[in-house]
Amino acid sequence: MTWLKVRFTSLSIMTLFVIGLAVSNAVEASSYYRNHCGGSNSSEQSALCNSSLGEYTYDLIDDGVSYSTNAAHSSISIDGVNVALSAWSDTVGTYNDHVVTEASLVHISNNYGYGIYNADHEYYGSNPDHAIDNVNTLSYNVSPDFDFVLLSFSESVKLTGASFSWIGNSNDTQVSIAGLDDISTLTSGVNTWSDIVQDALTAGSYDVTECDYVDHRADFTVASASKYWLLGAYNTVFGDIGGNMYNDAFKLTALGFDIDGQPNEPPTDVSEPKTWSTLAAFGLFIAWRRRVNRS
Repeated sequence: MTWLKVRFTSLSIMTLFVIGLAVSNAVEASSYYRNHCGGSNSSEQSALCNSSLGEYTYDLIDDGVSYSTNAAHSSISIDGVNVALSAWSDTVGTYNDHVVTEASLVHISNNYGYGIYNADHEYYGSNPDHAIDNVNTLSYNVSPDFDFVLLSFSESVKLTGASFSWIGNSNDTQVSIAGLDDISTLTSGVNTWSDIVQDALTAGSYDVTECDYVDHRADFTVASASKYWLLGAYNTVFGDIGGNMYNDAFKLTALGFDIDGQPNEPPTDVSEPKTWSTLAAFGLFIAWRRRVNRS
């Protein structure tokens, strides 16, 4: 009887442990989901997925979005830096439309972040029309469109990364970015993406890394800082990295950036007086131990 009680107690403890572990894993998964960063099966990939997007992170879901091309008009401030968003796509005309015009930024949901509707075929609801994409889903639109968001900052920053709640192709998704000196070429309504990126301070394309749970990310290495950053579906005029175009689609949740010219915090030096005090105390301790051992 005593053995049965011990056995039952052991099983109860094991059951509680398993339940606790399951709850812990669920909370951890929820935390990843909330923070817009996933894990991975490999340690290298997991480290990347769980690392910070940048010195500062702008979480579009938690921090909100102010729609404008002028950061001075934005109510969103990330550590003192105002940021505004707007949407753009090459949709002037119907056939062979290569001229860039303003599009509509779409808040899909608090789980999925933001996408873009453009003027051609996006309102029909075909997947992935509500994402940021370069996918042609309707045959009459013979020229696929490249959707981009413009991030306007109140001061110059370096864009360092982005996370996405959803991507359309887990094996081949790329994102293109560009830092602009000004946005007059973008907003003119008469220029193509080639015209716009021609005068960019910096531009490039990057692979999107697949992470576990719902999130995916891309990390950027940029040479210049800017107040205006374009981020959108892979377009080789921004930088050709060998990926396929016209199959890229994603929903944006967060962005990482570093403030230009902000000095890095110097490493904390050990105080010299404290160091000498520690060494002196250690020396006294050694002398005391020798005296005790001799006696």
